[in-house]
Amino acid sequence: MIRNLVSLLMAVMLLLAAGCSPKAKKVGDAAMTEAIPVKIRRIERSLIDQNIKLVGTLYPWKEANLGAQTTGRIEKLLVEEGDTVKQGDLLFQMDDTQMAQARIQYQVAKDDFDRMEPLFNRGSISKQQFDKVKAAFETAEYAYKLLLANTQFRAPFSGVITAKKLNEGEVFLLAPGGSGAPSVVTLMQLNPLKLKSSVSEVNYQDIRLGQNADVYADAYPGEMFSGVVSKINPAINPATRTFDVEIKVPGDGKKLRPGMFVRATIHTGQVSVLAVERAAILRQAGTYAFHAFIANGNRAVRRNVRIGREFEDRVEILEGLRGGELLVVSGHVRLKDGLPISVRQDGAGL
Repeated sequence: MIRNLVSLLMAVMLLLAAGCSPKAKKVGDAAMTEAIPVKIRRIERSLIDQNIKLVGTLYPWKEANLGAQTTGRIEKLLVEEGDTVKQGDLLFQMDDTQMAQARIQYQVAKDDFDRMEPLFNRGSISKQQFDKVKAAFETAEYAYKLLLANTQFRAPFSGVITAKKLNEGEVFLLAPGGSGAPSVVTLMQLNPLKLKSSVSEVNYQDIRLGQNADVYADAYPGEMFSGVVSKINPAINPATRTFDVEIKVPGDGKKLRPGMFVRATIHTGQVSVLAVERAAILRQAGTYAFHAFIANGNRAVRRNVRIGREFEDRVEILEGLRGGELLVVSGHVRLKDGLPISVRQDGAGL
């Protein structure tokens, strides 16, 4: 009985040894070193039409919140929301009681000055007497003009009344409210408008005043509006690494409106760059570190790269890759440094 049991155990051990034979081990090693199929493309410098895309909000070309410098009652209000006005048009008038008094004082001081000036020129009165009359006249003139400017309010530029805060008979208070500085009406110049947006610092060297831009508004699908770069902020925001740009957008004042969300494309001309397919560049998760793989014989070599400007589906390479090298553009997500590769026959651009 014992002899039969020992024989059975020996047979089981022989079977287990056969399962771990060198032949099986070789099969596993072959699977681990199997070449990964990839597509490659030769890296070359090329001329690329550079377009900078940005988004932003439209603002009026000019905007003014008009109000008095002193508290007073609104005597006349000559405009309504939506009215179009020209520069110099009278918009509203405050109570002119104080202005009337100042006008009388000004006229009296002017008459005294006009009467004393010839006497001073003939030497009939002293310079001290004349200077006193002249100072009184100048003070009265300044006070009258100041009250006149704070009584009759005219449009500083042509535009559209977009807000009316008070009505005739109401009292204007010189105190800031929840909406900011106090005002009676708001005047905006709606033609042209300006698009405000931010651009990455890597494009600072490419943007110039006067460059053309195509502007698109979601409110008008398929319709393009022309614009031109009108302002470039010379400072870079250290927090966002961007700088502010304004685009002047002419129009008829009817379609595009302040507050609209728009997209724009600035045409900056052609540039000669070392650029590769954006999809070939991999980013390490949670960082701004980028890398790619090149083909060195039948092996993949990992390269850390520094990228620059973006051009549609391509990206500029500043460091890490050289012209003439073979870049892996497909199958690279499975690669690690030194793994074997096999180039597929449909790999173009070699």
